[in-house]
Amino acid sequence: MKKILFPLIALASVLAVSNAKASWAYVPLELRMAGAKYIVVGKIDRIVDGIERNNRTYDVGAIKVQQVLKGPKTLKEVKLMWPGPAPFALSTDIKFRKGQEGVWILYPDKEEKDVYWASFPTDYQSLKNLTKVKEKMKALKAITWSKPVEGLQLGAIVEQSDLRNQKITVKGRPVKALARATAYIVLRNSGKTPTYAVNFPQDKQLTLKAIGPDGRELPIALGNRLGGGKLAKHHFLQLMPGAIRSMGYGMSLPLITKAGEYTMEMGYANKRKSGDLVKGFVWTGKLKGKATFEVK
Repeated sequence: MKKILFPLIALASVLAVSNAKASWAYVPLELRMAGAKYIVVGKIDRIVDGIERNNRTYDVGAIKVQQVLKGPKTLKEVKLMWPGPAPFALSTDIKFRKGQEGVWILYPDKEEKDVYWASFPTDYQSLKNLTKVKEKMKALKAITWSKPVEGLQLGAIVEQSDLRNQKITVKGRPVKALARATAYIVLRNSGKTPTYAVNFPQDKQLTLKAIGPDGRELPIALGNRLGGGKLAKHHFLQLMPGAIRSMGYGMSLPLITKAGEYTMEMGYANKRKSGDLVKGFVWTGKLKGKATFEVK
């Protein structure tokens, strides 16, 4: 199945130990939700099948749907696939059990029809996080999108961390900070055909300017400019109609010390074409957009 993030784990450690530890690169919950086919509240009612693939066994359980947050409201049951018993357990295996109940962020399996995965650590949320998930859904729907250019639109997701009760020092000096904010620039395919967007850090395709409530510009750390190498197939991100994809990594704003409304001016540009790397429409052009967020 397709994963936005790949576990950072050495093959040698997998072979050396039966339960190696892995770390996962961070992805905002909103982005996982944006890419999901379905988001449902429900319980694994029963185990319905087992699938053999690549010398491994996978269990398939049936989620009895109690509430649909994303997808057709008529959805009553969804098949969920996860790694079954194995001689050794990979630390990236995320397993479930009969009777497990919660919020499921589901991605389709590439081979089995009508079978889905919740294979990223945040793809399963306990019922106590249902309110949080619904708030994230509202945030997704509230994204301010740019005008479409050949079916592509530009927007942003901003994550805030409250720092009011934390002791913050900068260069050894205490700072009264209200929040820390990270902006994720996202693209949406609002057209009717699949589209490739190029995400090649060396081209410095993304721009971001943030302006505080006092009208001053804030310096931005453009994390998307890291990386090296030649243009390759993985730099072409396919967006199906309606899909949302993140471009680059999160861009950190300076510590926020003033309450009020912040404005971001964003840009994305691409002039590269596919060559022989991918087949299909590769978007070229420029997008400009604006977004605001409030710190109380």
